[in-house]
Amino acid sequence: MIEQYKAFFLSDELKDVTPYAESIIEQDLEGFVRIFEPFADNDLMIDPIEIAAAYGSEEIFQYLIKTYDYSDFYNPFRLTLPIVLMIFERESMLVDALDQIAFTSYQHLVMYEFMIQTKELDYFKQFYKAYGIEKSHRTDLLKASLQQVEVFDWLIKLPAFRSLRKKDTVLYEIIAYHQNLLEYIEDVEDLSTVFDIESFVPILKLDDEALFKKTIDFILARNLDLNAMNEFGLTFFHEALRHALNPSYIYYLIEKGANPFFKTSKGYPSSHQLLFQDANFCLELSRYIDFEAVDLLGLKLKDYDVLQRKTDLQLLDVLLIVKLVLNMDESAIYELDNAEFFDLAAVHGIDTFLNAYSVIVFENSHIKDNFELAFSQTIEVDDVEPLKETLEDAFIYDVDQALELVNDLIALENDDFEQLVTFAKKNQTILKITTDGVDINKIGHIEITIDKTGHITKQATVHTNYVDVYYIHKYYGIPLENIEYNPPITKDMRFLN
Repeated sequence: MIEQYKAFFLSDELKDVTPYAESIIEQDLEGFVRIFEPFADNDLMIDPIEIAAAYGSEEIFQYLIKTYDYSDFYNPFRLTLPIVLMIFERESMLVDALDQIAFTSYQHLVMYEFMIQTKELDYFKQFYKAYGIEKSHRTDLLKASLQQVEVFDWLIKLPAFRSLRKKDTVLYEIIAYHQNLLEYIEDVEDLSTVFDIESFVPILKLDDEALFKKTIDFILARNLDLNAMNEFGLTFFHEALRHALNPSYIYYLIEKGANPFFKTSKGYPSSHQLLFQDANFCLELSRYIDFEAVDLLGLKLKDYDVLQRKTDLQLLDVLLIVKLVLNMDESAIYELDNAEFFDLAAVHGIDTFLNAYSVIVFENSHIKDNFELAFSQTIEVDDVEPLKETLEDAFIYDVDQALELVNDLIALENDDFEQLVTFAKKNQTILKITTDGVDINKIGHIEITIDKTGHITKQATVHTNYVDVYYIHKYYGIPLENIEYNPPITKDMRFLN
């Protein structure tokens, strides 16, 4: 994205779309001020300061930073002014900006994060020594520095950062994602009360088995109990059965004292946690895991696997899977709102349905124009041309007969649907609201049709598992009988069948 951004600003196209670009490029301050005046109070897609940065137009740059407030500037790509200046390698302008503009502390943090990602240690040190950062963002900066060991090593030797090395959030980032830095926290003696068990799930996904073992040894030596239950009623061993990259990781945990026979707080045997692991993974654990173990309903892992294959959807069957995955009572599941369910599923390793875009499709361009006029203040929509340019043939709708929903489909409330019904009846037209299809979204697809009489039909297709079936049924209001379930039934994607 950065290279495309630079290329655009250095192209001839810039002059075609920005009236004041040429005066900046030619470093004509008087001409620029005259041309820019009518645009100064507008929301600008291309701010003149970006053009000044691209072409090193120092005099115009100085005029802009003294005349306008850039202390919390973000362009449409969410780039701050210091980052723009670094992209175009205008270090003298960056120094001027830092000296003359009262940037927020967060802006300084974002600047340093960009330096850590793209510059050498000496570059970072030069600016940090000159400008520092407020205390409120030092921990965030230290966490960001974990991406570049040299910067981290330099920061923690500074008095302001020494104690931050042992803050919970920094410890977690090192243990979970930067195990090559464990030596920096060797003197930490106790982790037993610092983190929940599920916090260490990223360790189970490590590609390097030796590093996995080293990290497990590190946390066990600091009193982490593999058999303690977390707030979701699972032990670290249960989490490993769900998330481990390699069966050998399970063997190592057992060797280190994990109990393979513990049940979850809701009575599910260890074997049931393998529901979404592939067949080979499961079979390699056959000498440790009892695949014939039953839960409180008398169901084995194989029974749940059979349920997952059923395309004739029944709510009780779907709920059996959801209860197992979340390890929750049915009544508690009903109390979860959309965001809570989505987040909980993610914690348990399920990437719940999330669409890339939602569009409203109209019968013709005239109806689309009428819709924009009628709903300009209530339902936020946008042009679909950018989607077409990005997705090309994967975007199958006529750009003159479609609008993108700026907010996700799930954000539409009953009042919105009532207005849509009124619009369809008044204009005697059909409205179709649809999410991205299988070419883009491998989880599912939703389609809602409002006909000329105002009747609403909601349909969906799900390609994954019963958790997504429940999510789409419950939170998008799609009747089970209108959900087509096509699970990925292949030899290695389900348990033993």
